[in-house]
Amino acid sequence: MMLHPRWGGGGAGLSRVVLYVFLFVFIVVGLPTAIVLERWWSMPRKSPAFTIRLLREDLGEIQEMDLEDYLVGVVAAEMPANFDLEALKAQAVAARTYALYRLQEQGSVSERLADLSSDFRSGQAWMSIEAQRERWGWYGYLHNRWRITSSIEATSGEVLTYQEQPIFAAYHSTSGGMTQDAGAYFNEVPYLLGVPSPNEEISPYYQSAVHLSWQEVATRLDLEIPPEAASWVGDEARLMSEESSVYDPQTVTQEEPSTNANSTSPTAMDDDAASPTALDFAALFQIGEFYPSGRVHTVEVLGHSFTGRQIREKLGLRSNWFTVTASENGITFDVRGNGHGVGMSQYGAQAMAQAGHSYRDILHHYYTGVQLTKWY
Repeated sequence: MMLHPRWGGGGAGLSRVVLYVFLFVFIVVGLPTAIVLERWWSMPRKSPAFTIRLLREDLGEIQEMDLEDYLVGVVAAEMPANFDLEALKAQAVAARTYALYRLQEQGSVSERLADLSSDFRSGQAWMSIEAQRERWGWYGYLHNRWRITSSIEATSGEVLTYQEQPIFAAYHSTSGGMTQDAGAYFNEVPYLLGVPSPNEEISPYYQSAVHLSWQEVATRLDLEIPPEAASWVGDEARLMSEESSVYDPQTVTQEEPSTNANSTSPTAMDDDAASPTALDFAALFQIGEFYPSGRVHTVEVLGHSFTGRQIREKLGLRSNWFTVTASENGITFDVRGNGHGVGMSQYGAQAMAQAGHSYRDILHHYYTGVQLTKWY
């Protein structure tokens, strides 16, 4: 009788051998290759004559780096890395253009300590390699870094220009379906005009809601609740009706006085029993005017005037496209979009890319009358 070698249960033993071989190849070949690629992707890309001084807000120090290397950190911080490559390319061009616009706007920077900042409140957000690794993990970092770097290299040196100069390439997260003219939020420029931005329902920020008490609103706007209103707003409010009201300047009208001799007018009631109607709440926070895009232009709050931008920034709303619902407990803001609404909408760019549009199509849609120029 001939004896045959046993492989630990036939198919199961063979599977084990294949697994061991795969692990051996991965350790010997895969890991060194991944390390080399990671270091290559992390190397600065050279763009002639464009070295910037970046203020690292996270470290409190200034670092010199190449512009293209800086853009990797900007795109990583400003747009989800899993967006379509055409959307990432559009973001790369917009970020490059914005950086060059800022550099040229400053003129000579010899007396400045830094050219740009990593703080989004003073320009563009920026994310370091260390922060990218921490956010995405090892594999996610390699994958996302490749997508971002590829998008930047595919558009190397491309800049949006108007009258042969880099433009103020403003962009934001989500327009809510329509961008707005730059003059409605910043200064008016001919290439930043409001345009439709459809299919943005894919954005998690397309709609949001914020509720603030009257006291929170007054505090954030640096106002005082009038004495005559203080007794009936907040937790101690005494109301005849608990219904809330939505302020609409086109539909709200003043009620006609009753002609019924048996009716009791509010002014004839005892002060302790007097309570505001639903309309009184809406009158405390009145939207005055709207921009053509639908965003709020002016607001009257507790007898004081504000712009929609001021309301958005002081109350922490995602945008100045909102409606208000007033009640005894405060105000609920139903907000549309996320950001200032000027220039390119990032989720709008993603929707266009998913529909088959190129990054050039995206940029020419959101920036009116501009040229895509090979700057270097």
